[in-house]
Amino acid sequence: MRRSGAQADESLRCSFCRKSQQNAGKLIGSPSDYPKAYICDECILVCASILEDDRPRPETIESDPRGERNPLLDHPLASEFLTAVERWIGEESVGAGGAKEFAEMRSMAIAMIAGQVARASKR
Repeated sequence: MRRSGAQADESLRCSFCRKSQQNAGKLIGSPSDYPKAYICDECILVCASILEDDRPRPETIESDPRGERNPLLDHPLASEFLTAVERWIGEESVGAGGAKEFAEMRSMAIAMIAGQVARASKR
């Protein structure tokens, strides 16, 4: 929610992280006018990650007691996943938040693990 004009309202901030309207990619206002609340796109991504954490998980992959190579390292998304981790670390290290990168990385990890569990259960 961006406002234009001579009187841009500097007081509009995300009610969660306090990021200003100018620094937020998108600021969404509550449907109610009293009390008015706002949430930025990065906080929405973090909230979505939290909700995803509460969803039931597929069975986890047990580690091989023989110390064999983890099969996820050979997953087709492994390289893309590590690149996403690198982007996330880069964003976090400069204080840019990295919520978008974290959400992307987390989604890839879930897809990789779910695919591995499905393959393991077919054996």
